[in-house]
Amino acid sequence: MSQTNTSKSPLHDAAFPGLVLEEPHKFRIHTRAYNDRAVFDAEMRNVFEHVWIFVGHTSEIPNSGDFKTSYIGKQPVIVVRTDAGEIRVMVNRCVHRGSVICRELSGNTRQFECPYHGWVYQNDGKLSSIPHAKELGGYSDHFDRPEGLYLVPRVEIFRGLIFACLDPHVQTLDSFLGRAKQLLERRFNLCPSGEIVFRSKPFVARYKGNWKFQSENIVDDYHFIFTHTAFIDLQAKYGDTTGNFGLHPGGSASEMRKSRYRGNVWGTDQGHGMLDAPAISTDTFLNGPFSDHYRKILEKVGEEEFKWVVGRGIASLFPNTGIIHQQIRTWRPIAPDLTEVTIYPFDLKDAPESFNQGMLHAQERFYAPSGHGAPDDVEMFASNQHGLDGASIEWLLLERGVDTDERLPDGDYRGQPSSEACQRGFWRAWNRLMSKPAGV
Repeated sequence: MSQTNTSKSPLHDAAFPGLVLEEPHKFRIHTRAYNDRAVFDAEMRNVFEHVWIFVGHTSEIPNSGDFKTSYIGKQPVIVVRTDAGEIRVMVNRCVHRGSVICRELSGNTRQFECPYHGWVYQNDGKLSSIPHAKELGGYSDHFDRPEGLYLVPRVEIFRGLIFACLDPHVQTLDSFLGRAKQLLERRFNLCPSGEIVFRSKPFVARYKGNWKFQSENIVDDYHFIFTHTAFIDLQAKYGDTTGNFGLHPGGSASEMRKSRYRGNVWGTDQGHGMLDAPAISTDTFLNGPFSDHYRKILEKVGEEEFKWVVGRGIASLFPNTGIIHQQIRTWRPIAPDLTEVTIYPFDLKDAPESFNQGMLHAQERFYAPSGHGAPDDVEMFASNQHGLDGASIEWLLLERGVDTDERLPDGDYRGQPSSEACQRGFWRAWNRLMSKPAGV
């Protein structure tokens, strides 16, 4: 019986050194990093096959036989809870002729059947049936029958978030998350149980631009008051009456700038970018309409930590996952100039229903395809890509805060509120992976 799985680490594609220029007082990215097809193809191997990729949440597959489909780079995968209750991630490709075997977004099944020639696999990936195996000129006694679907060799879970990696030698998920663990825990500790649940259907949209624009943008405070001027005018005139639910505090542009430009920005050694700041005051939380909810959290985490839990926390997890407000977001690379974004609003498990509904509606207002914010960003991504199509200018500048960032002993960089430290952290990790020679 042939072994479909392998312990061999995936090979790197051709290396692309020299696309990130870092010198004293200087940090620049070559245009090719965004628009070159060869670079894009190498990213799918050199980056996405060698780091942890978020593929789902345990609440999406609570029961035996539950599954959802996802991606690791351009590789389609199935995330499933087997009959034995084990969570597995399998490459969504028949071992016979390569067809995608599961074409549904989610469901429950005991088995997967290939639509091309009817090969059947159990929900743990084992091949259980080959139609007409011995009939009509079928397989001989010498046929080396495959064991089943390729199982992604590394799967780990952090606070319900399911991560997978195609490289069996990848570092532990705990090590990979690094400083980002604390921010994730604080986001989830906005309810006493510390658990989140995916209940709402995700928002899904595509934009005409490179996937790395989203990695950079979600932790870019610098753009907000320029890109989202219409939304700021709306806030200044109507405030929370628009259904803001406190997600974008501040009225005028100057007030919003003060609200946003505080705390720290981080570019971590693993490539994550983060924005964090404690709440200026906790009175509005402890004396507002959800005071009982917040007081339970205060009792659990203590006064000092409570300021951070109810404060600001946004992260871009390398390479393609974000957390902002009450949502997990992923961006799937399709082509150098085409990206699909999926936004998963989540509920805090034991928060009041009206709290979760308020957060959902506020996110629909800003982040949904017809919201006030997402169309602005998508327009900028397309405009960026259009500008990069020309070859007369080679380099982009990511030097805001380059001389004021503080490097910590663990290799992470801490920057001032509008520093591009987050983006530089991403590009350093990207550059390490993309600069490795083939076979390393």
